[in-house]
Amino acid sequence: MDESSESKKRPLRAGHARAPMNVGLSLFLVVVVLSRGSLQMWCLDGSDCEQSDTCSLCEGAACLRVQRNHAQKGTTVALTCLPHDSLIHTYHPEGCRTELSSGDKLCLCSGRDFCNTSVRSMTSILLLHVFLPLFLLFLLS
Repeated sequence: MDESSESKKRPLRAGHARAPMNVGLSLFLVVVVLSRGSLQMWCLDGSDCEQSDTCSLCEGAACLRVQRNHAQKGTTVALTCLPHDSLIHTYHPEGCRTELSSGDKLCLCSGRDFCNTSVRSMTSILLLHVFLPLFLLFLLS
């Protein structure tokens, strides 16, 4: 084998070894971009808000729980997590109160573990489970 044919084989081997890394890195970046921002705060429907005037579960600033009675839909519950930056505003006292005019029940809770992080959608988890094995496969090949 002459020297020129040996030098031609080296770049092919090096290029072949780098190709799976480039594909793996690309898949990794796709997963990172798709899952970025997929965590958000949400409020758990705690029993303390319904049973008493205090709520013992909160992470972050506070959780606002609004229960409305609709004639057509029945009872609906909306839960909103208030961020730490909202502490500069003044709110009603912690606990539950009922609006006499509408019958709506409002609970403001700022205890210990009421707001938790949650995945925004199952799409990010599904994509992670699809692309992660492919990423590992390309890295190991």
